[in-house]
Amino acid sequence: MKSRQAISFLMKLIADRTSTLFSLQVEVPLTAAQSRVVMYLEAQRGAPVSQRDIEQYLNVSHTTAKGLLQRLEEKGFVRTAFDSADRRVKNVYLTNLAHKYRDELAQHIDALTSRMMQGLTAEEETVLFDLLRRIYGNVK
Repeated sequence: MKSRQAISFLMKLIADRTSTLFSLQVEVPLTAAQSRVVMYLEAQRGAPVSQRDIEQYLNVSHTTAKGLLQRLEEKGFVRTAFDSADRRVKNVYLTNLAHKYRDELAQHIDALTSRMMQGLTAEEETVLFDLLRRIYGNVK
């Protein structure tokens, strides 16, 4: 059996490489992390999403989420506004520019996922997904 250290190192290498591949292949001027935010917002289909929701979804600190959103706002992909009912809550909205790139982002994510899963059966993909969720639950 491989050492447990090798497993965690391999997981890190995979994460780093997929981020690099995404950045090299996508024509949209976004990092992989910024793209995850855009796709998360897109999946909410216009429902109000707060900065706190994004922090929880990405499992990042307030400062990290704030920085991601500031860069996305500077690039014109999102706008933020304080909630009219609760001024302590900052909501995030996709702009028309983000909607314009939605399909391209989804295609690149699908292509990268297909590349990663190449050679795996549907059953192996299911097992892998379940194992990764369990591992994530252990470290969360």
